[in-house]
Amino acid sequence: MTQSAQELRFQGLGVSEGIVIGQVLRMHDGTQRVYRWRIEPGDVEAECQRFRAAVTLASRQVLAIKEQAEKRFGKDHAYIFDAHLLLLEDEKLIGDVERHITSEHVNAEWAVKVIGDRFLYLYSEIKDDYLRERGSDIEDVMRRLLVAFSGVQSPNRNLSEDAVVVSQDLLPSAVAELDLDHTRALATDTGGWTSHTAILARGVGIPAVVGLRDFYRRTRTGDRVIVDSTRNLVILHPSAATLEHYQNETTTRDSRPRTAGRAETGPVRTQDGVEVTLRANVEVPSEFHAVETYGASGVGLYRSEFLLARRGALVSEDEQRLAYEAIAKVAGDHGAVIRLFDLGGDNLREQFQEQEKNPALGLRAIRFALANEPIMREQVRAILRAAANGYLKIVLPMVADLSDVKRAQAIIQEETKNLRESEIDFKEVSVGAMIEVPSAVFMANKIAQVVDFFELIVAMTRSQTGFARFIRQFSIASIKVLKPVGRLAFR
Repeated sequence: MTQSAQELRFQGLGVSEGIVIGQVLRMHDGTQRVYRWRIEPGDVEAECQRFRAAVTLASRQVLAIKEQAEKRFGKDHAYIFDAHLLLLEDEKLIGDVERHITSEHVNAEWAVKVIGDRFLYLYSEIKDDYLRERGSDIEDVMRRLLVAFSGVQSPNRNLSEDAVVVSQDLLPSAVAELDLDHTRALATDTGGWTSHTAILARGVGIPAVVGLRDFYRRTRTGDRVIVDSTRNLVILHPSAATLEHYQNETTTRDSRPRTAGRAETGPVRTQDGVEVTLRANVEVPSEFHAVETYGASGVGLYRSEFLLARRGALVSEDEQRLAYEAIAKVAGDHGAVIRLFDLGGDNLREQFQEQEKNPALGLRAIRFALANEPIMREQVRAILRAAANGYLKIVLPMVADLSDVKRAQAIIQEETKNLRESEIDFKEVSVGAMIEVPSAVFMANKIAQVVDFFELIVAMTRSQTGFARFIRQFSIASIKVLKPVGRLAFR
């Protein structure tokens, strides 16, 4: 690019701190065109076998990437690829693809695309940022399956010493395969703070800015670029004055920060002396170590649905108990809050219910649990038994009104009585409610009288005014909540 090119500035989200001056290396996101063709009835089984062979090959490739990532990023971050392996073992995902091949008489590539797109749509509708970002794992696995069908190998790229990798959407496996000796920074059109790409970038200390939207289209490999994640900024074709400014700034700071070590523990206080308790939000066992590493005061929310992820089916009471004892051990004296299964919607649909028109708002979470008492009772018993060996609490997901809470508490009390009469070792636990739906907000003052604590889901927006408006609305409905509840957790 000539020196006369106009300086362009793009605002995004800095997800890994640092400042880098380098050259653009455009990396295609790997999207492939997929075509549909008809499979004759006598060839359907062979096509399903072809799909299974692709799954086996993709699994071997992901395992190799995980082993490579452990060496390059450390085990603390290579766990990300456990999710990819779980997807490739997921009975529902595999079954849906094979059923589509069989029922529609189509090629395996087309079936993978159709089923993959369905899953991606479901994830795109999730409001929780962390869970929504997990859609990138599905996309990564789907692309790897398509490559496994074709047999095409990933090309080896010769990177310059100051390469800034630019892509529309840089998936986790692509990051794991980068030449880290020459990759100085990452810049992508999509992504967020909780994306696995962002997690890997922070883990290895590569500055990264994501969510740049239209940046990739404007670049060419070799363009001069500045990535300033401290200001959520990427500058394309920087002027001589801009270059001089950043060259001076980078001499006074390390543009490749060291990976964070063990964080300080203990209370966190604001400047005016108010103590704030910071707890971890965890889902998979590979995240447990971070509770201590980053100094969290226990676990504020354990998403117990992970226990269903590997099989797509329920696990036994004893298996659950062991899992809850493990999280209690990690949380220590600060304790852990276990959310009852947030089931329903698309989870275990085939085993328990017909497909709903709007699964996100239908029979799910506490409503699903109360409609399927044996599932809830088994989980409650497992938690009560695990509490004998650690400090645990239960939180009820998506309660809508007082009746939800009272019915759930009655079941918990009944199982407590049954364990006592059976002389099985257990310990009673506190029970709280998650305030996630509008009706619960306006019923909060009544719900507060019968629970031990609240956990409040707040959808953080860019507008502080919007956040303040939400809190003010919540306060009007629950001005008497804080005193009887005793603890209000925001996340």
